[in-house]
Amino acid sequence: MIGRLRGTVIEKGPDFLIVDVAGVGYVVIPPASTLKKFEVGREYSLYTKCRYTDEEAFLYGFLQREELTLFEALISVSGVGPKLGLNLLSAFTPDEIYRAVEAENVEMLSTVPKVGPKIASKIILDLKGKLSFAERSSAFSQAMNTLCSLGLTRVEAIAKLKNLPPNLSPEEMIKQALQK
Repeated sequence: MIGRLRGTVIEKGPDFLIVDVAGVGYVVIPPASTLKKFEVGREYSLYTKCRYTDEEAFLYGFLQREELTLFEALISVSGVGPKLGLNLLSAFTPDEIYRAVEAENVEMLSTVPKVGPKIASKIILDLKGKLSFAERSSAFSQAMNTLCSLGLTRVEAIAKLKNLPPNLSPEEMIKQALQK
């Protein structure tokens, strides 16, 4: 299992990258929205997910752990494979997907190609309430990291942040958490 790669992008295709890691070129498939961010010749660190079929192995890559975690949650839903998971992550940010699931917004999820109302409803049914608040927002992650650097344990930081409104900036979250 390959959980993370750090290497130089040596080729960029329409839906894949080849990442050179110590002389070995790994073919990595990222979401289309993430693929745009890569430049040939630059070094990147990617969180990865390996999937195996009878004929091939696929390596999916993400710049942020939050994207990987959401991808894994999406493909755990019956009827949602890696291609649909990537399509969703290409169309929406992880935070938009979390909000759509929590708000039961079938219409929004259904706008993604190959995700009809039936699949969108299944995603909502399977994932609503099961996605950890800690993974829902980069603002949350930033605030949690700052609180930990101030001496709180990870558990204490999550406890102070988990009931705050999700639309706050990291600075506002830290301020309110410290007031608790």
